[in-house]
Amino acid sequence: MRRLFCACFITFCFSLFAQEAEKDLSQDYLAKSSMPVNAVAWTRDGKYFATSWNNSIILWNAGSNTIAAVYSNSVAESSNPMANVISLQFTSDGRYMLSLRDDNTILIHGVGSNTDTTLISGTGEAMRGAVYAGDYRVVLPLDGKSLYESFRLAETGQYIIEEKFSLDENPWALSASPSGKLLLLTMENGEVKLIDSNSWTEISSFKRYTLSRIKPKFASDSVHFLAAENPNTLSVSSITDENYFYTIEEPSGFSYAAEFSSDALKVVAGLNSGKVKIFDIETGAEEKSFQLMYGDSAKSLAFSPDDKYVIIGTEKGYIYRWVLNGEDFVPENDDDDNKLQNALLLGVGYGRLNSEYYSGEYILSIGYRNYFKSPFFYGVDFSFGVGAPNSEFPYTYSVAGSSLNAPYVYSLSAGPCIGLAYYNENLDLTVFSEAMLGVNGRILFNNSLNYGHASDFKTGVYAETDIGLQWHWIRAWGGIRYDTNLHWLGKIHLGVAIPTKSFKNKKQK
Repeated sequence: MRRLFCACFITFCFSLFAQEAEKDLSQDYLAKSSMPVNAVAWTRDGKYFATSWNNSIILWNAGSNTIAAVYSNSVAESSNPMANVISLQFTSDGRYMLSLRDDNTILIHGVGSNTDTTLISGTGEAMRGAVYAGDYRVVLPLDGKSLYESFRLAETGQYIIEEKFSLDENPWALSASPSGKLLLLTMENGEVKLIDSNSWTEISSFKRYTLSRIKPKFASDSVHFLAAENPNTLSVSSITDENYFYTIEEPSGFSYAAEFSSDALKVVAGLNSGKVKIFDIETGAEEKSFQLMYGDSAKSLAFSPDDKYVIIGTEKGYIYRWVLNGEDFVPENDDDDNKLQNALLLGVGYGRLNSEYYSGEYILSIGYRNYFKSPFFYGVDFSFGVGAPNSEFPYTYSVAGSSLNAPYVYSLSAGPCIGLAYYNENLDLTVFSEAMLGVNGRILFNNSLNYGHASDFKTGVYAETDIGLQWHWIRAWGGIRYDTNLHWLGKIHLGVAIPTKSFKNKKQK
């Protein structure tokens, strides 16, 4: 019986998520991770995009906004399942995906296969960058002192690692041109070096830049690159013409990410103000803006290959698909700056029945909470419970001449609730209490396939008080219920709270 409940619960949760993913997401976010979304990337044909997701990676079907695959950190032998992805890149043909992780390792996944995975571990200081230089050559600062090239042998499929370029200090960032022939290597003093990855020689260096949270990046034309002059200024330069130099100014400062459009004519950047803006490179003028909710910041950004969309990953774990043609996207803000999210609740629980003949009641519940005016909320709950006997039933209960022997007790409950909640934004933790008044009914049944018998259906009312905690989507609560049939009962629950946000478009003023 327990396995049946668990299977039903998991299936129900997955179907809800799948339905949510199939919606038109031009006016909503795709998903909410419990950790920052540090990396996003597109395949060059625009068929897929990938996002970091908690301690894994999600591959999305770009056409339908549905999940194509989930890549776990634990698929490779000796891999750390708790490592966080900090950058992503696909090969030009989209067959492989490179992820750099914060445990000084790299995972190379075969797209479409969770079994084709290779782990490369760093041997020195933390690796700050790793890129594809061409289709299957991986360049990485393996030991923090040199650049290494790793490539796959066609005969055996093994990765071979060779040292290629010596360094005086630990590199801070690494970017490659689309062909992989040129590398931008940024040192910890802010100097940007241009490296030929075929001859492994330094072509030139650029020294006007400073370290910020935005790392220098090549444009798709393999000529221009983006870097930060200071926290409030981004510059676009040419590797062939020193006179080509444009700046983009933002008084509020740039946050974590900035990327070129695929035609290399625009830059999208995250701001400290919580906005994401698109700028024209030559004029530095703002073309479009996107306001993140709740003081969030963009951690990762990527234009689609056709420049119709931008995928945004945020510090608070949201993944957005920003539609660039049409109306600007503006999240719906509550007047009282309410940070609590309306949610669908799914949970499993255990209750102590007021009888020594039952081991307890096992509960499957579904509910809804609406935080209409912080800190108050209202909602409704529905639950189905099964009480399992642990001894022979002590009474004789006859139905149509047959007696019930050790019957299970089945119950249904439904009722509205009201409550109070306190939300700590820094911890993403909610403490709440609630009170409920509802109706219920129960029936005894002996579970026999051939001689099944049931008692009369008894109805009643109940009153319940609960207290609980919610961290991210995980919710735990418990309390005391008074039932007119069974009197005082104790209950505990564990479940998830799935946000049911709504947004609306507002025309640009």
